[in-house]
Amino acid sequence: MEITEMNRIKAFDLKNADEAILKKIFTLNESYAPFLGPLEKIDNLKRLLSMSKYSTYITNDNEICGFMICFDEKTSYESKNYEYFKKKHNKFFYVDRIGIANRFKNKGLGTFLYKKIIDLNKNDDIKICAEVNVKPFNEESVNFHEKMGFKAVFEKEFNPNYAIRYYERDICRVQKIHKSQ
Repeated sequence: MEITEMNRIKAFDLKNADEAILKKIFTLNESYAPFLGPLEKIDNLKRLLSMSKYSTYITNDNEICGFMICFDEKTSYESKNYEYFKKKHNKFFYVDRIGIANRFKNKGLGTFLYKKIIDLNKNDDIKICAEVNVKPFNEESVNFHEKMGFKAVFEKEFNPNYAIRYYERDICRVQKIHKSQ
């Protein structure tokens, strides 16, 4: 079932989600460890949401399929990965975390969520930035970002068991890819 067949997909503002939804998003986030940083408690999710420029969750027939939390260059976010992009760019849109529930993977929902942020920023000349674990290796995310046209710009090893690859994508180029498909 591809996204085009999933006509009941709905997107909602995660900042306005009730406690029950937040608990499900929190659980989904924690299921992605070590590829997504664990939040450890729901209050940390709420803190990220309060700082986010854009945060959304998607449902199919009222079942949560996935979520995305993003920041822009104006966010006061203490993250080494975010700081890498902040030092490099005056204007950018940073995907801090994205998660898709297992039964909805490989159905176009990651692309759907990225398309939402492309549409949100379509009038701005910015880069979409993200980082992906390469130690431990997150093959699924590396393949997804490269398929979406992201370019690896730097790798950083924080310790022998943890390394990150930084990705960037010019938003104008991403729009052209989606228009031609």
